Amino acid sequence: MKLFKVVLKGMRSTALGVANGCAYVVADGMDEAYQSVKKYLDEKDLGFFDERELDRVELIAAEGDYPSCKIRLYLQD
Repeated sequence: MKLFKVVLKGMRSTALGVANGCAYVVADGMDEAYQSVKKYLDEKDLGFFDERELDRVELIAAEGDYPSCKIRLYLQD
């Protein structure tokens, strides 16, 4: 598993309480991370279609002894 930061093109302001356009997701890959965020926003009908578009996905940490991102992710048993 890996920890990703998913940033969308919109909804980054906290004026309404939560910046839905920026989220941290534990997933196997970048596509799965984005799809998790997009699915939630689609189900809740949050934001406009163009605001839900992907801006970038950043790998923050990964499981394993020597992750390629150089930051180890620990998951609770």
